[in-house]
Amino acid sequence: MKKLRYLFILCVFCIGCTSELDVTINDNIVIEYGHAIHKNVLIDAKKSNKNVSVSKIEGLDINKIGRQEVKVTFTDGSRTLEKQMVIDVEDTAYPIIKFKKKVVTLNAGEKYDVRNNIKTVKDPVDGDLAYSDKKTEKNGYYIDSGKLNTKKAGTYEVMVFAKDVNGNEAKASFKVVVKKKKVVKPVSEPTNNGVSNSNTPNVSGQSNNNTNTSNNTNKGNASNSTNKVPAKNDTSSSGNKTNKPAGNKKDDGKLCPLGKDPYKPCNAILNYKGGYGVYPTIEAAMDDGERLALDRKSPYWMKGFTAGPLFNNINHVQAYTIFWDMEH
Repeated sequence: MKKLRYLFILCVFCIGCTSELDVTINDNIVIEYGHAIHKNVLIDAKKSNKNVSVSKIEGLDINKIGRQEVKVTFTDGSRTLEKQMVIDVEDTAYPIIKFKKKVVTLNAGEKYDVRNNIKTVKDPVDGDLAYSDKKTEKNGYYIDSGKLNTKKAGTYEVMVFAKDVNGNEAKASFKVVVKKKKVVKPVSEPTNNGVSNSNTPNVSGQSNNNTNTSNNTNKGNASNSTNKVPAKNDTSSSGNKTNKPAGNKKDDGKLCPLGKDPYKPCNAILNYKGGYGVYPTIEAAMDDGERLALDRKSPYWMKGFTAGPLFNNINHVQAYTIFWDMEH
């Protein structure tokens, strides 16, 4: 009777016992540098108990490449199991280089900093890479301008090389097209303040600019022989309703008779629209453009630009200005 009682107690005790959690781990686990691990890749679900999950991983640094030994804790909700595992962290992502333009166009003689065309140089995990003025072995980028000569017309290739902290290297290039500097042909300056005197004799004591002055060689108030035919604007002509008197620029209101706009001064700038600033030389315009493009507080920071001439009323180069590329 006592034996039966002990046997019954033993059976009850065994029924309450639980077996150890059965987990089969996968071999050759590889994860990407800087990325969280997907815990379901650690176990072979078909060969493990149901509802097994990873509750904790100790000793894993996802921001360090190489083989790492870690301790993993598994659970099914009621049972737990700790196992040692080996995980390899690899960096297979390359830096990404982006340009503002694939082709940059300049006029010969313009100053140009190739860095102005760099939009971003980034590592997918570590972010922006720093610029270096010489070849870098890791964690930065440098620029090889090749044979770029902004004073000589031609097409040049600029190479950009980038390396991340783990030595992955990327490269990209853009072109710089240098155009021949436009030569502005000189325009002959107008004579006699812009009024031709081909029909007006130069009589001693008489101004060439006043074609309506009576000739001193004629008696009384007789008109100069060159003015026998009344000018269209001559208010003395019968039937002429024009209020402007004929004669020189002071009489008809023209400040620059040979200019595009004769009623504006000859040195007036007519094509300023779209420009920024007025500079005496193209070098001064380029220097100020570079200063603004590299100033983080400037609205033109990292914007592309070119410097070009401003023409006056008689098509002469009067000054220079900056044209900003605000679309990039």
